[in-house]
Amino acid sequence: MSVRIATLTERLADFAAATTFDELPSAVVTECGRLLLDTVGCAAGAVGTESGRIALAYADRLGGHPVATVIGHTRRSSSINAAYANSRLANVLDADETFPTSAHFGNATTFSALALAEELDRSGAELVTALAVGFDVGARVGSWMGAPFQVRDGQVVGWNELGGPPASVTWAAIGAAVSIAGLTGEQAQHAFGIGGANCPQPTIRKWAGSDVQPMYKYADAGWCASVGVNAAMLAGQGSTGFLGILDGEDGFWKLYGSPSHDDDVLLRGLGREWQILNTTYKPWPCCRWIHHPLTALTRLMGEHGLRPEEIEHIVVRANPLALTPIFCDQQPADALTAEFSHAHGIAMAAFGVPAGPDWYSDDALNDDRYRAMRAKVTVEPEPRSQNIAEWMGGGQWRAVPGGVDVDARGTTFAATADYALGDPWTTDTRLPTSRLAEKFATMVRSSRAEIGAPVPDDAAVDRAVSLLLEIASAPSVSEVMDELAALLPAH
Repeated sequence: MSVRIATLTERLADFAAATTFDELPSAVVTECGRLLLDTVGCAAGAVGTESGRIALAYADRLGGHPVATVIGHTRRSSSINAAYANSRLANVLDADETFPTSAHFGNATTFSALALAEELDRSGAELVTALAVGFDVGARVGSWMGAPFQVRDGQVVGWNELGGPPASVTWAAIGAAVSIAGLTGEQAQHAFGIGGANCPQPTIRKWAGSDVQPMYKYADAGWCASVGVNAAMLAGQGSTGFLGILDGEDGFWKLYGSPSHDDDVLLRGLGREWQILNTTYKPWPCCRWIHHPLTALTRLMGEHGLRPEEIEHIVVRANPLALTPIFCDQQPADALTAEFSHAHGIAMAAFGVPAGPDWYSDDALNDDRYRAMRAKVTVEPEPRSQNIAEWMGGGQWRAVPGGVDVDARGTTFAATADYALGDPWTTDTRLPTSRLAEKFATMVRSSRAEIGAPVPDDAAVDRAVSLLLEIASAPSVSEVMDELAALLPAH
């Protein structure tokens, strides 16, 4: 008698639906608290930005049953609207975590789970489970489909025709929503089919060739999160979707335009090797590819006591993905475009501008000191990273070198960083929780000041940090969010 082997979709759906808090290693529980702290902070930091105000106005216009917190509003909204607005906010400053497939999906993982946790009155332990599961699903689907760029003979020759970050963001939201909603394995398969079929259109090549960025960049994290919440809610009500959407030669990888897929990567170590432990956190609010040169620059400035007024010229040595025109723009026209400018990031870090919304204020874009510093920055290839394939494995990478050559004091100071500050794979670069707490405080205080709200004292910030880091012990997520509401910036 033959034994039926479960499909890829069934195995991943069962994992999303059946995993419990007791199955999570302590390190994963801790990392979920860190992810929650960082992601809520990133969303709070964007409340006063133009893109943030639009997202909040949009959610307000839609209305809905007041069951879930919208960061930036004093009143609740529907879980769909909250997931949309909060996830969009979390990606506005490009300060949110980045997984080593070149995608951010902590935003949609966090806020799809959080919205439904409030609506369904779930515990902190149930929320943490959903964060771990959702992040794993997004990471595995992204790794399964491989990097979003084409490599030939070890050299990057261009971005994929299709594919890109929206897949991971959407699948993370689906996985998190399935978990927190308490769906069965069969319902989870339908949610996978519904969500996968409605994943936003991939626009990676359009993004890569754009001189000026749209507000949602390469993916609207809000749309991705709302797709996940919608999929879980519909499947829970009995709606059906494609069963086996991950399987076969017409599976999701083909539908989404990936040139290949690796089924072993999708399921290897499922339930044992937790992908959230491999994500990177950002000390600076800009594209992750800029963080390697920034790591090198700040180390040089610290070691040699370099002052910005001493700097005559800086050569940024960038990996091949960070050499397109937008990365080489010395004087970006707007805040969203500035997030991808090496020159802007270098200027902000060199002058010690607090790493948060202040990086994209009118002063940051137009002050003569910063404009002069940006004009001193040129971008060249980093020779050691051009053969990018050697730095990759399983659809991910652990290191891609980048560096700087700084002309100052009549000499050239040079440094290269294989790992950027925030990478979890070395003791020198792993961002300690204390740094994440400082980042959270900067985001909240800068954003509140920007909208004219009182700046919270240390005790209030410390209390918020503790609530988020220790969410696993909370009997009610909704009660935690009620307490946080007084601290988070809101119009």
